[in-house]
Amino acid sequence: MSNKDFEGQNAIVTGGATGIGESTARILADRGATVTIFDINQEGAERVSSSINENGGKAFPSITDLTNWEATDNAVKKAKSREKRLDIVVHSAGGFPKYVSLLDCPIETWEGILDSNLKSMFYLLKAAAPLMIENKYGRFVSLSSMAARSGTNPNPPHYTAAKGGVLALTRQAALELGKYNITVNAVAPANVNSPRGLANRTEDRIAHIESTSPMRRLCEPDEIASAVVFLCSKEAGYVTGATLDVNGGATMAP
Repeated sequence: MSNKDFEGQNAIVTGGATGIGESTARILADRGATVTIFDINQEGAERVSSSINENGGKAFPSITDLTNWEATDNAVKKAKSREKRLDIVVHSAGGFPKYVSLLDCPIETWEGILDSNLKSMFYLLKAAAPLMIENKYGRFVSLSSMAARSGTNPNPPHYTAAKGGVLALTRQAALELGKYNITVNAVAPANVNSPRGLANRTEDRIAHIESTSPMRRLCEPDEIASAVVFLCSKEAGYVTGATLDVNGGATMAP
């Protein structure tokens, strides 16, 4: 595989200011893609973009609220205009809340997590797919979660439902967009060693996760990003509607 196998391609990476999104943006840019980083973290998006540019890549920050349709649509069109085409969208943005039980979950908290994880994906698909159809080519990859696969406790019910919705929407979009040579896939990570991945987890909980994982460790952001980038590649052209589990064997049947 060429080191510049994404040369000439135009990519959007949401949540690209930190963690999996940052790793994905850096790999795509290093391999030749123009990358626009969508994030509400302005400082982080500008930091990652500047670092990519200083290292010979091409990146732009875009401070975008993905729960707002007009903002999302305008930002996607602006990103496309830089290279006159849109090839790749990676949706890594999304909220991870503190644990709350189903019966104790406030309505506004439920809606906020569904908005940031699932509604945002719908908005991105609705904005990006017509631009990909113009060129009869596209790769759309979303980040789901092991929680959507296993329903393991203690995962917050609103997060589990939102990430389960990501998997369902992935399959539906793949069915509708395949005829345009657009693939739609998801990656479902386990516990990731990143600020967001470890948010709201105690040291005891992290130690328990590590000790019960078949790999006896957390997953690194680059390991997830490498799976995402494969699904963005031309080599993955016949993979669609799929969810790639990258969880160190955590959901293997006993």
